[in-house]
Amino acid sequence: MMRLSTSYLYQHQLDTMSKAMNGYNDLSSRLSAGQTLLTPSDDPTGASQAVSLQSALSRMSQFETARTYAQDALGQEDDTLNSVANLLSENLSQKIVAGGNGSYSDADRQSLATELQGIRDNLLDLANSKNSDGRYIFAGYKTGSAPFQKDGSYVGGDTAMTQKVSDENEMQVGHVGSDIFMSGSTDDLFKALDSAINKLNQPVTNDAERQDLQDTLDSVNISVKKNIDNLGKVRAQVGTNMQQLETLGFSAESQNVQVQSRLQETLGSDWDSMISLLSQSTMSEFALNSSMTVFQSMQQLSIFKVVG
Repeated sequence: MMRLSTSYLYQHQLDTMSKAMNGYNDLSSRLSAGQTLLTPSDDPTGASQAVSLQSALSRMSQFETARTYAQDALGQEDDTLNSVANLLSENLSQKIVAGGNGSYSDADRQSLATELQGIRDNLLDLANSKNSDGRYIFAGYKTGSAPFQKDGSYVGGDTAMTQKVSDENEMQVGHVGSDIFMSGSTDDLFKALDSAINKLNQPVTNDAERQDLQDTLDSVNISVKKNIDNLGKVRAQVGTNMQQLETLGFSAESQNVQVQSRLQETLGSDWDSMISLLSQSTMSEFALNSSMTVFQSMQQLSIFKVVG
């Protein structure tokens, strides 16, 4: 009877120590992982929610990347449009008007034509600008080839590029060149400048030719001013979209923090859970040490030595 009772006590203490060790190892594993939820069996509902939250964070990250791309695209377009605006200044209109000045000689007009040709060539270079990836920024979706030919005709895409920048927002992140330089319209900028350059290079020998020159320059000046007005509208749209991206970014950052916080609570990796887990681990370690001490003491008793 005594032998059975002693064996039972011995086995019971061994089981207690083994349970304490398993508990301590389990808590240590969770502390090492930095979260209380390790497997779906720990909390099936929580595990399912964690997957949903992680999916939401992944989607947010994708939209953040998309907004970065959109910001870069709009920023490069804005810089280019600023350069275009510097060329399409009121000073250009004044030069065109001056071309009809009766005191100008043929040589003066040819000199002005040369200056306008330089402006025109610079505008064409800007119209065929590339982004940092070597893609043409005013070509719509046909980004692999120059949107403007040397004669100023537009051969780029007809649809402006857009980007999905949030769950609810798809944004235009560029303009096709025809919308900026009004190609194909009655106010085609390149055709207008070509017309002025051509007329200024022709000698004026009589009043009829002078009037023809003046009519051409007046028409060109109207087209230039319309292009300046149009450019202002395009730049305003670009600026508005850049501001919207900034607003979306701030909102996304706040939402990201909230979802991250919910995910930490679900996984048990938040500060409160970690403090609680650390406390449990300390208590578990104490229980394990106590159990091992009792077990070692039992082994030293003569009665257990007899059992052994």
